[in-house]
Amino acid sequence: MDQTPQALFNPQAADARVLGVLQPELQDLPELLRTWSKPTPLRVSSGGTTSRAAASGCWSLDLSAHGPGVAWDGSNATVRFGAGCRVGEVLEALVPHQRTIAAGLSGLPGLGYVLTGGMGPLSRRFGLAVDQLKSLNGVWGSGEPFQLERSSHGQTAEWRGLCGAAPFLAVVTEVELATQELQPLWVQQSIGTPHQLADWIESAEHTEAGVSLQWHWDEPDQLRCLQVRCDPAPDHSRIEGLHQLPPLASPPPAQPRLHAEVVGLLGPANAASWRRLLPDLQELMAQRPHPSCTLSAQQLGDATAQIAARETSFVHRDAVWKPWITAVWPAGDADLRHRSLAWLERVWQLMHPVCPGVHLAQLHDHLPFHRDELAQAFGPWLPSLRELKQLRDPRGILPPL
Repeated sequence: MDQTPQALFNPQAADARVLGVLQPELQDLPELLRTWSKPTPLRVSSGGTTSRAAASGCWSLDLSAHGPGVAWDGSNATVRFGAGCRVGEVLEALVPHQRTIAAGLSGLPGLGYVLTGGMGPLSRRFGLAVDQLKSLNGVWGSGEPFQLERSSHGQTAEWRGLCGAAPFLAVVTEVELATQELQPLWVQQSIGTPHQLADWIESAEHTEAGVSLQWHWDEPDQLRCLQVRCDPAPDHSRIEGLHQLPPLASPPPAQPRLHAEVVGLLGPANAASWRRLLPDLQELMAQRPHPSCTLSAQQLGDATAQIAARETSFVHRDAVWKPWITAVWPAGDADLRHRSLAWLERVWQLMHPVCPGVHLAQLHDHLPFHRDELAQAFGPWLPSLRELKQLRDPRGILPPL
């Protein structure tokens, strides 16, 4: 087991003063969890893109060194990949087989993208990444290994818990996903103003399932829009698949090292309410404490709504929009951190009537709104999820619910 720092994509996690980094062989993982007696929770890094991939005063479990790679199974058109693999690597590995997966806007996340829900530009057509899961391998927080198959375990509380809330329950080492045929896509990037946003939303809510809208608000008076289509359209550029998807936002200019927290929300189709809150939202965007504080969103619905809420821990099956709020501050600036997080909460409060759900793609047990966030993420499933955690992680080795 190595106790040297690992390379993490998330600057806040990379800057954490961890107690140590563990890189066990996968066969040693059950014993490690079963006998763990050091400080908890143990922080787990797969892709290393979230702020809790490592945390000060905690031990970090790095699964990238010994995790399984990407394996294509042509007999059933599925792909297996393990902890440490990034989604972008999986997309590229599938191109020679003319297949793809329901990936997101970025190829950087790892297994956490799938295990917390997994949404992207093709979600309206194919559903969430958790909806494509065929099997899951890993170790419960108790140290007990598991191998679960949707065909055999899809109706169990364990399967439901892992499909959307796995980071609280287990260390997942490998997943198997259904794949889809690789087909070209047509994309259009444009720039508009906040006054156009409600019209964009209203129009998007009436498009067919093969079209999705993503937008990024990074200037008080400017928004960037990315439309992705499965069929040709005028003024759209052809790409060969999600592995060639252009970025939603321009890369930030060179500046001092930045830390950030992200909260994802979920809400149904409601263009009229978006129109009503836009003036107040625009005022908050003008009050951003740091220029990298942003608001973005992507479109869901159609296929994502075809799965019953009781089947996974992603309970907001009526969601059509997932906005996410990003609070940013220079590393080490405690005052600006406080003001940026306060700004995030003000934006969240304003948007709550329109987007009352939470997509818990990042963990925030270090922040004061953690309990409220859990309630808004899991709703009436939360008490049963806590019972499942007590059963499968009784000593609280993993992050708390």
